[in-house]
Amino acid sequence: MTGFRARARAVDMLGRQQIANLPTALSELFKNAHDAYATYAIADYHRNLYTLAVSDDGVGMDLETFQQSWLTIATESKLDRSPVAEPLGMQPRVQLGEKGIGRFAIGALGRQVLVLSKRNGCPAVAAFVNWQMFELPGIDLDEVPVGLIELDADVLAADDLRRLKVPLREAVERFRQRDGSPTWQQRLDAVRATIDALPEDPYRAIPGLQALEKAGTTFLISPVSEDLPADIEPQGSDKASLFDRTLHGFTDVWLREATTPEFSVDVMDHRGGGDSESRLDPNEFFGADEFDQADHHIRGEFDERGNFSGTIRIFDEGATGLEVSCPDSLMPRCGPFTFEVGVVQGMASESMLDPEAFRVMNTKLRKLGGLYVYKDGIRVQPYGRPDVDYLEIEERRTLGAGYYFFSYRRMFGAIRLTSGRNPGLQEKAGREGFTGGRAYSDFRSLLMNLLVELAARYFRTNAPEVRAYEQGRERLVRQDQLRKERDKRAAAGRRRLSGQLVAAERLLNATDIGQKASSIVDELRADLDSADRLQPATRRVGEAKHALRRLIEPLTFDEPEGFAPTESMRRDMAHVERALSDVEQSHIQPALKAVDELAADVEARLVAAESDERERRAFVRERIDSARSRVRDAEHEGTQALSAMSASVRSALQGLRGDFDERLRAVAEPSAAGGQGWIEEQAEFERALDSLAADSRRALMRVANLVRSSSAVFDANTPTPTELAAAADAEIVELREQADAQLEFVQLGMALAVVDHEFRQTVSNIRSDVRRVGSWAKKNPPLVSVYESLRRDFDHLDSYLTLLTPMQRRIRRTKTTIKGSDIARFLGELFYERMRSANVTLEASREFRALKIEGYTSTFYPVFVNLADNSLYWIGRSKAEKAGIIEIGCRGETILYRDSGPGIADDVADRVFDFGFTTRPGGSGLGLAIASQVLERAGWSIGLGDCSDGAEFLIGPSGRQR
Repeated sequence: MTGFRARARAVDMLGRQQIANLPTALSELFKNAHDAYATYAIADYHRNLYTLAVSDDGVGMDLETFQQSWLTIATESKLDRSPVAEPLGMQPRVQLGEKGIGRFAIGALGRQVLVLSKRNGCPAVAAFVNWQMFELPGIDLDEVPVGLIELDADVLAADDLRRLKVPLREAVERFRQRDGSPTWQQRLDAVRATIDALPEDPYRAIPGLQALEKAGTTFLISPVSEDLPADIEPQGSDKASLFDRTLHGFTDVWLREATTPEFSVDVMDHRGGGDSESRLDPNEFFGADEFDQADHHIRGEFDERGNFSGTIRIFDEGATGLEVSCPDSLMPRCGPFTFEVGVVQGMASESMLDPEAFRVMNTKLRKLGGLYVYKDGIRVQPYGRPDVDYLEIEERRTLGAGYYFFSYRRMFGAIRLTSGRNPGLQEKAGREGFTGGRAYSDFRSLLMNLLVELAARYFRTNAPEVRAYEQGRERLVRQDQLRKERDKRAAAGRRRLSGQLVAAERLLNATDIGQKASSIVDELRADLDSADRLQPATRRVGEAKHALRRLIEPLTFDEPEGFAPTESMRRDMAHVERALSDVEQSHIQPALKAVDELAADVEARLVAAESDERERRAFVRERIDSARSRVRDAEHEGTQALSAMSASVRSALQGLRGDFDERLRAVAEPSAAGGQGWIEEQAEFERALDSLAADSRRALMRVANLVRSSSAVFDANTPTPTELAAAADAEIVELREQADAQLEFVQLGMALAVVDHEFRQTVSNIRSDVRRVGSWAKKNPPLVSVYESLRRDFDHLDSYLTLLTPMQRRIRRTKTTIKGSDIARFLGELFYERMRSANVTLEASREFRALKIEGYTSTFYPVFVNLADNSLYWIGRSKAEKAGIIEIGCRGETILYRDSGPGIADDVADRVFDFGFTTRPGGSGLGLAIASQVLERAGWSIGLGDCSDGAEFLIGPSGRQR
């Protein structure tokens, strides 16, 4: 019977030539790991070895599964959507691969692949595929061999790899007989060189490569495609690489109610020399909390008919209902789906985010902003990449940025689909998006209509509901202007104060004030000895006193007004004040006393003459006139300021009233005759009039409040604006200095993360070697005892690294269920040696072990670590004869933490949570302060209980500790 024949090149065309790009090819392996119920899939790219190792901990494959499924083109194994039974304790997963050709995308990643897989309870399987063979012309598909064996042990030995290479090498020699041309022979030489290049002991040659444990699969691709370095490397500091843009947000775990929260992926870029970096760091992507931080937030769902129902929040106005009807011309066939997007203003001055948060968010948006599409919890490529404008957002924006409002660079969000609800949306074989057709066309039309309608309704000038957007933006711009003006004035005040303090220090260091004071007294003595009239002598005494006071004028400085000095300035101010006091007591006061004594002597010696009386009266009048003139000038200045302010207020009120009258004339009054449109026209008139009145009243009340604020200054009990500004500035300065103080600890934490990562790489290599020793020990009984001792010691060392795991999860910033039993076990393992040496036991009640907290591990774990660390220190210092104890229990919603230490004295109890306060020698005073702040941000709090007999802390939701 005649039929089709398949050349080997068909596999190359289905794989390497069909896939869109290298990160998309890698995503196919990640999807296979998802289908195999893996909890993780990690790709380790070793640049200097030209190797990519992709590992997962899924259910794996045995020999039969490999032959019947993996080596079968277009297998139907996943068409029933449930080819793999979910492991115990895991939720069922929708199977993503159904075409049976995704595995051939590996050919795009490299020239050959070594596959290692193991199913629980079955021998491990190893396979070796060279993709170059599938590129050879004239070769039938069934002529290209695949090396496939079952392993005697779970670790691939050098003999195993040689066995895998044999059929491929033999095939190369057979192919040589077909054509003796140099070109053909050179191609086969290249294939043979690639086969031989794969190291016979990959576990030793490739750092971190681990043997399979109970189950899982590893793909060792070597050598990798020459295009891989360019695709993984960012093209500039403000741009994301193709890998980043394609693989970030691979699952919907960053959204609320994730579909597959127990599955994660990562790409580790190993540059050599211990320099490694995660390309999919969750901190560089978005999180569910950032929707709440965004300036605008829209979320909701399209129903079967294409109608959208949800909410919209503009700035901090609060979420309101949102309904957008499906266009009349559309009868969508795409099915229902959810939509959520966060939008950030383009300028920091118009955003609710503080400047630093805006900078971080802006970086994310510039690199990874866009609307991602998820189907069954896994991202659909290439949607979300900035180079794929599938909703024509940027195309519309070029027609009018203000008119269409939305921009890829200012928004992030997701569209969530499911196979059950959206069967019409099918991915292309090359993973380049959905196949064209009515369903996809309707899907795009609904989304584009929503974005256009949102812009027209809420964000355009003169839009029906633009008030919240315009008022919010104006308020933020005004706040930004005030903040900048405050910072400008505070900076000027600090510069002025700093100059005065520098001048004072210079005077103290360069001037002998005592000598100058003595010279003034000596000169006065000489002048008074020759004086023959009382009034000139009196004036000379006054001049001497003024000269003495002028000596210390450079040591005085203006009191901070409207701003707060920094901590270093406060120290300099205190130093100058102490120096001024010393100078006055040591030099100025004795000199003034000497002047008074000289004045008394001359007054006893001379008698006032008539000329002295005349000069005195003239002197008094001159001083009185001078004082009155200065006061009169100040009064005049105040009167002028009042007049100017009154004129400004009147002008503002008149302008606002004129604006109201002008806009009132533009409001269309109802004019429709009875019948259709009567009610709607009157409702529109009322809405426009109410909106205008509210806007005008708000503006006029703002003027009135400003006037009241100015008047309130003259109330003796009311703080002045400069005092209020100084108080606010003092808090800002304190927070900045606190951040600077914490920077050292942040850097320490970063260093710990680096050390931990490098340690993990080394431990990974040692673990692999220990397993290899175990394989040899099975065949060599004398090695068994050595192996057992080595493994026991290594496991003990490895446990210390494992203890850091709960802390490291903080980088993922993903809320999870934290169990009290996990906290108790973590503390017991972390402090095992210290508790044993200090004779302290840790007791966690049944209620605490059963406790479940929804939150970040980085919020709660450090709190208990800090408390336990303090407890062990103070219990050890108490030197009690009986054993110490740490107890953790629950009372309602409150966690009770107690220890048997010396307790906390009443005179320091109200300071234990203050930043920098500590009674522990060498302590930083940061632990409890930071714990309190972190818990507060999470809606929890920590306080003291009864500390008379040991320390007691109460931890619980804010306001509910008892």
